Amino acid sequence: MWLLAILAHQGGHHKQDADLLKRIHRRDQKALSLLYDRYAPILFPLALRVVSVRDEAEEVLQEVFLQIWEKADTYVAERGSVYSWVVTMCRNRSIDRIRSRNFKKKSKEVGLEASQALSDTNPASNPHDLVVLKGYAETVRTALKSLSSLEMKILELSYYEGHSQSEIATMLKMPLGTVKTKMRKGLQKLRQAAGGEEES
Repeated sequence: MWLLAILAHQGGHHKQDADLLKRIHRRDQKALSLLYDRYAPILFPLALRVVSVRDEAEEVLQEVFLQIWEKADTYVAERGSVYSWVVTMCRNRSIDRIRSRNFKKKSKEVGLEASQALSDTNPASNPHDLVVLKGYAETVRTALKSLSSLEMKILELSYYEGHSQSEIATMLKMPLGTVKTKMRKGLQKLRQAAGGEEES
């Protein structure tokens, strides 16, 4: 389920999301609720994949949306999509939580736990979002098959352990250029499997 966060950006909601952030900056609670409905199903399994504990993931989710409420005006469209901004915020919050509490052990069954969390206590209230999420299952399986073990390893080290490309190159004893190429190719494969951009 960790791939949902990477694949979900194919939804094409950038303009609507940016408009919601402007409304949130004006203290529009309904806009925050709409953004929550759209992103909670993506951010919750992402946080759960990183922290491995459901209660911790729920707290991260609350912190992220509180930060969005307080700092919506800091979003700069020229630097990237709302999706990237929000997912990066969630990823960083999750990694900070692990480091601050000195977690040393990660769940080996986090994919199953994330799936159960979505079905048992899904934070989304929008039925349409639930249907869309369920539709990702086949896409995720296809995307996983398209990645090599090295591409998967590099993406996990970057997205879920917070390592820079330089750190990954050192850890894997590979040239930095190779790491960058593998990461780019891996993301291209995921997008292609999701029906997005063609691989170049």
